[in-house]
Amino acid sequence: MRFIRLILFLVAAFTLVTLAVQHVELSKPYSDFAVEASCAVVPSARVLVLNMNGQGNYSVAFYDPVEGRVIYSSSLPGPGRAVVEFNHSGPYCVLVSSEAPASVAISGREGYPSSRALSIEYLVGGTSALLFALLGVRR
Repeated sequence: MRFIRLILFLVAAFTLVTLAVQHVELSKPYSDFAVEASCAVVPSARVLVLNMNGQGNYSVAFYDPVEGRVIYSSSLPGPGRAVVEFNHSGPYCVLVSSEAPASVAISGREGYPSSRALSIEYLVGGTSALLFALLGVRR
C-alpha cells in the first residue's frame, strides 16, 4: 500500500513540476527571420507578430506541414504587419516570394501550451492526486 501511495504522490508531484517548467519555458521570448523559403520550429502554441518588409509586390505564406494547410497568406505592395496564431508547437514553413528583396521578421507576443498538452497534464495529475487523497483517507 505504501508503494502505491508513493507512486501516486510522485506522479502528482511530477505533474506540478512539469507545469512549473512549462511556465518558465513559455515565458522565454521567441523571434525568427525569414527570407525566401525557410522552415522554423516554433517551441509552443504561440501568437506571433509578423513585420513584413519588401519592395514592389510580394507574398508571404505560412504553411503547417503537420495539419497540411496554409495558416496565413497575404500579398502586399509594401511593408505590412500581421498577427498570426499558431495552434501547436512544431515545424512551420515560411514562404516569401517576390522579385525584389523581401523579408519577414517574426516575434512571439505570447506563448501558451496547446489544449491537448494541458488536458493530458491535468488528467494525469488530477487523477493521481485524487487517488492519493482517497488512499490517504482510507487509513
